Amino acid sequence: MQENNTISPLLAVRVEMFKRGDYSFITEREDRIHDKQSEALEILCDNTHVELLYGGGAGGAKSWTGCSWMAFSCLAYPETKWFIGRRELKILRESTLITFYKVCNEYGLINGIDYLYNGQDHFIEFSNGSRIDLLDLRYLPSDPLYERYGSLEYTGGWIEEAGEINFGAYDTLKTRIGRHLNDKYGLLRKIFITCNPKKNWTYN
Repeated sequence: MQENNTISPLLAVRVEMFKRGDYSFITEREDRIHDKQSEALEILCDNTHVELLYGGGAGGAKSWTGCSWMAFSCLAYPETKWFIGRRELKILRESTLITFYKVCNEYGLINGIDYLYNGQDHFIEFSNGSRIDLLDLRYLPSDPLYERYGSLEYTGGWIEEAGEINFGAYDTLKTRIGRHLNDKYGLLRKIFITCNPKKNWTYN
């Protein structure tokens, strides 16, 4: 993707709001404030917490929150690198990626100008050099320790639908965050975990 650091004035204002900790343009929708989403974004962008688990059933704005955090983190901090992981890449493309497109459309990101999805290598590239890798986190008997991701370096990441994920994926990926330009921007390593109610490793 050819680099283009010019974004629309409205999007530039929203990026600046995000950097200053004002998430009202995300959390105030349909004449109401989504308090849980506000709290999640504050935690995801603070300098205290390194992990956040956001649980609940459908309609709780989990995916919208994750996509918004990812998109605006990429816009606010050029050349950073993030991941979104789910049990199957196919499901990620058919669900989470669709929500990502909706988020971008809602907040004024233009596909092909501000960002572009590479369907061959499965990553989203932004015009400022930031990137989101889409990861297939299914358990493979040939790779029980998820060594396929053991050498990657990320600024932060998001595990979607953690109830479907093997603990080993989380255990490996949590060691890969905080390794890409975090010091430059003063960003704490962050891993965001979303899930529906289910009793597995997420309860520990």
